[in-house]
Amino acid sequence: MTTEPDARGRRDRRAWWSSRFLALIEGMSLPESLRAGRALMRTEAVLSVRRSGNLVVAMVRDRGDELYKPRLAVRTFGDADWGRLEDALAAEARYAAALLAGSMPADLEDVFAAHELSLFPRRADDLAMDCTCTDWQRPCAHLVAACHQLADTIDLDPFALLALRGRERDALLAEIRRRRPRSTSHTEETGRRSCSWPAGSAGGTAEPLPTAPSAFWTSPVPAVRSSPVSASQSSRSLAGRRSSAPDQHAPAVRPDILLQLCGPLVVEPFGDLRDELRPAYRIFATPGAGPACSVEPGM
Repeated sequence: MTTEPDARGRRDRRAWWSSRFLALIEGMSLPESLRAGRALMRTEAVLSVRRSGNLVVAMVRDRGDELYKPRLAVRTFGDADWGRLEDALAAEARYAAALLAGSMPADLEDVFAAHELSLFPRRADDLAMDCTCTDWQRPCAHLVAACHQLADTIDLDPFALLALRGRERDALLAEIRRRRPRSTSHTEETGRRSCSWPAGSAGGTAEPLPTAPSAFWTSPVPAVRSSPVSASQSSRSLAGRRSSAPDQHAPAVRPDILLQLCGPLVVEPFGDLRDELRPAYRIFATPGAGPACSVEPGM
């Protein structure tokens, strides 16, 4: 039979988080139920798997076209426990970045362990399983097959695993954003203010653009009315720049400093994406390196 090698190859292609979940379920199964459940999965006997919160309900067709409904529930964490976890996740933006990229951070289990919690169920009271079949063993073959299908879902969406523990994707990301350090939002607001050019400032006031759409491309370039003080100051600044030599002692700014600050962006199986992004950042920081854009006449 080729059931065992096929199942092993399927596990080898999974991400580590879905493999861990499936290993937990299979480790609780008797050999006969395990073999029968893998065979059901291989023959596509699992008709549907639906998750609602921490409850998973499946429909499995067994021999003789009989339908069975296996169910699985995972113990969730309370609001106080999730509040501590969200504080820890908000402290480093790379956790949310990795999850949004469809990957589970390799050290996410350490975050849970630091608060005496476990990302994966590990005790008998962490799981509740039943099925409409007459088999006394839990997990039965139908539960094993359903959990294989559930592992496929978790493999593609790591948020599904966190939802089984009590936090849906949107709620978790909203809390992470809300709990981000205030200094981050203050720095972003300061940067936006420094880039603005209020009316009546020393930079001058621009004439309004024409209101008629047909006159937009034919009107002359709006002139900027500058005050005498600002004009003289601009002349002196321009002369000073022409006469002064560039500062040879100015520190070089790394074009990939943002990548360095955000921390590792690990996406399985590709590894740290920062190594792939650094050449692009260097190209962006090189004057004239990008492709030139032109507007054809009549466009």
